[in-house]
Amino acid sequence: MSRATLFATAAGWLLPVLSLPATAWAQTADTGLKAELQRFLYDEATAVLHFRSYLFDRQNQRPPNLAAIVTGGWVGLQTGWFYDTLQLGAVGYTTQPVWAPQGRDTTSDGTSLLKPGGYGYFTLGQAYASVRWQKQTATVFRQYLDELEVNPRDDRELPQTFEAYALRGVLGPVNYFAGYVAAIKPRDYSAFINMGEAAGAPNVNKGMGLFSAKYGSMNELQARASTYFVPDILWSSYGDVGGTIRVNEDLRVQLAAQFAVQGSNGMNLLTGTPFSTFWGGFRADAFWGPMAFRVSYTQIGSAAAWRNPYGIFIGYNKMQSLDFNRAGEMAVTAGASYDFKGAGLPGVIFLATATYGGSAVNPQTHAALSNNWEYDLELAIRGDAMPDAPDWLKPLNLRNRVAFVDQYLNNTLTSYTEYRVQLNYELTWKGPRLRQ
Repeated sequence: MSRATLFATAAGWLLPVLSLPATAWAQTADTGLKAELQRFLYDEATAVLHFRSYLFDRQNQRPPNLAAIVTGGWVGLQTGWFYDTLQLGAVGYTTQPVWAPQGRDTTSDGTSLLKPGGYGYFTLGQAYASVRWQKQTATVFRQYLDELEVNPRDDRELPQTFEAYALRGVLGPVNYFAGYVAAIKPRDYSAFINMGEAAGAPNVNKGMGLFSAKYGSMNELQARASTYFVPDILWSSYGDVGGTIRVNEDLRVQLAAQFAVQGSNGMNLLTGTPFSTFWGGFRADAFWGPMAFRVSYTQIGSAAAWRNPYGIFIGYNKMQSLDFNRAGEMAVTAGASYDFKGAGLPGVIFLATATYGGSAVNPQTHAALSNNWEYDLELAIRGDAMPDAPDWLKPLNLRNRVAFVDQYLNNTLTSYTEYRVQLNYELTWKGPRLRQ
């Protein structure tokens, strides 16, 4: 047998054998890709449809009053993890007027529910891609942030969202966030604006560096810290610590303290001059059966009022209407709540608080500002706290709130009353093989 014949015979035997692994690999790869796409697009995907309606009515001592009723909400889609690595998501938001007066005595402008003029809008508030590896996740573009002072400010129809490029993850017992925040969509905006403009510096384009770390929970021991830096505009650093003391089976006490510092930097483009201030506070809560009691104290530095352009103020004495964060302001709160599950009505909760803020000054002139009182009442109905409720009722959340505000200055009283009603209902779909 010639060498050529030998090679041909060997090839005839070997090629089918060698091709078997390649064929099997191709079939396996094809099956694996299909399975991953199935998981990515369906099996582990989620969808949410959140309905929200909101009534806001502030009755001022002198016109105009601020009032509007809106409806809307958001719809969101999120994929599963493609090869346990890549995830995509998007959320569209809308707020639409039901009643948006534009008169001299009553106007919807100033309610932060609609655009000026009472106009509704649609917006793509979230559109993101995430990549993860060993409990570390990088997320880019439009997303939801809740990192202490940089937060959703979700006290109107729509939350604010952010354009950010960030890394989140877990290092031992600590959850961390580190990233660059390029822009923010305020709660009553359809468009994103840069972080310098959001702080109040017009015609300035600046982004933000943001870092936060969180340890534990208030059920045992919790410690949290964050810092952000917007070049030439503003920097701010915040920290708090708290925990729970279990006195007996019926009584537990939670204690917490917070402290923060803030100031201008670089070219001082926000005010034109340097400034800095601080804020500190203490809070104690007692839980006894269906009842809870709270006392809290906060103090703001007299050199400047506290600025919170990137989220709701998280001071312990932030109330429904007033923040109690003016320069030099000392504020105290006493409050109580009752969960009607003790009376056979689970899911019905009543809250009442009274807050006093005094010693506030104008930081430029040091002239005294008004002494303020705010009295808040709230009746909340939560379907998820009703153990025997049907499944269709559990996504219901209704908050009925009223604030009475009295401001005293130079023996003159200025008062207003603010009503808020917020109705939430959420429908969620989860893929049949969703993993946590």
